[in-house]
Amino acid sequence: MIKRQASHSSQSKGWMQSLGSFGPETSGFDVYDSVTSKVNLFGGKVTMRQVKIKDTQALQIILEHFSHLDDIRWSQSGNYNLINYYKRGLTADEKLLTHWLCYIVDRQMPFMRIWDLGGYVLSSLVHDFQTKRAKDVRSILEEHINDRDKEGKLRFSLIAPSKGKNKRLQKYESYNQDGVVSFASRYIPEDLLLIYRTFLLLDKISKRSFIGYFIKAIEGIDPKADDYHYKSILRMADSLDKLTYVSGGAIRAQNLRRKMKKIESEAATFTVDFKEAQGLYTRKRLWCSLRDFLKSPEFNREFVKALREEAYPHSRLWNRSNQHLKRSLHALELPGDVWNNSEVFRKGLFDPYIEGVPRTWDMPKTVRGIFHSLDREDKLDFHPEQLDVTFDFVPRMCERNMCDVCLFGKGILLTCHKKKGTLCSVTLLACGYKHPCLPSECYFKDDKGKELCKSMG
Repeated sequence: MIKRQASHSSQSKGWMQSLGSFGPETSGFDVYDSVTSKVNLFGGKVTMRQVKIKDTQALQIILEHFSHLDDIRWSQSGNYNLINYYKRGLTADEKLLTHWLCYIVDRQMPFMRIWDLGGYVLSSLVHDFQTKRAKDVRSILEEHINDRDKEGKLRFSLIAPSKGKNKRLQKYESYNQDGVVSFASRYIPEDLLLIYRTFLLLDKISKRSFIGYFIKAIEGIDPKADDYHYKSILRMADSLDKLTYVSGGAIRAQNLRRKMKKIESEAATFTVDFKEAQGLYTRKRLWCSLRDFLKSPEFNREFVKALREEAYPHSRLWNRSNQHLKRSLHALELPGDVWNNSEVFRKGLFDPYIEGVPRTWDMPKTVRGIFHSLDREDKLDFHPEQLDVTFDFVPRMCERNMCDVCLFGKGILLTCHKKKGTLCSVTLLACGYKHPCLPSECYFKDDKGKELCKSMG
């Protein structure tokens, strides 16, 4: 495991540690009663509500178990979802922008439908956006919009030409091998507006380059500084929020094109003013996408390649193997969802080890507070975003009452086979992650998490 990068300069580390370890969080951590204000090196005061820990050792074991599961998750591409691009040969920048758009539309829909069907259609749209530069943004988007259903009613969808047989599309009703492929997200009018804003700003600020927009966001941050990656990650988060989500909000289908006119006016006056992100706890998909760029074997490769192709001189610093980058991943927030906010998960692994239960449970804020309380001496092998493995863990373990074979229940004795050359049965059962069994190197072999969960049936 990699120790985290401090969010402050090494010269200031001594007095910062005397205050306690904290980052540039300025949003109210409003689920606890006690408020602590501290000076922030980036300017102003930091207002945080501290989480008091009753059992530091138990909570540290729990979090570090999830940290190791997360490391295994990102160790190979078979453990997460890949996009179904509409054709081979897309540029690295086109792949990254497609990835971002997939997360924009990923709301209350089966995630495989997003990556299979949405990825196909959106990658076609992105390719046209970045290659047909003589056309204005509005025209390109309109070419990919169908605004009528089979009965002639006003109902929007995005379309792309079919490129022949595609195995991942064949199970969907909107797949048409001889004509077009259609995709409609659950909140399609709003999503079209968010995509339109994204395209308009990229067109204005970075000549339609997605990675070029990121480079603009981190301009002025010294790549030799200890906090280069930390500050850059927060700037990137702020830039994504301003690129897309500022214009969010439910709209009616009949109002879409009127709203598009308003977006055009806003984009025309948009000025670049990027800061370190503060308190973007609710931007689940923003953190998911940025996390993938930094940690995923597939997308980090494209991220570094796109930086290099854009002639960014420090592209190599963003390789996922870079130790300084790894130590700065605590800048990422946890993408909150129903799984890490699960009541049985919370009551089993968190409530027993903290003082006072929050009035309103919000895992992204809570785990950030826990992180700051536990990580006062930079010794915790965990960062808040890593708890996102609950997306795979909670449905398989907690929701199915698999306490008899759970890492935190009755332990791994019944499932761990310790057979080198096979897949690890513990991670496969717990999260569905494929990982080689390495008995002598296994973090879980000591069964340290056994019976730490107090929700056991």
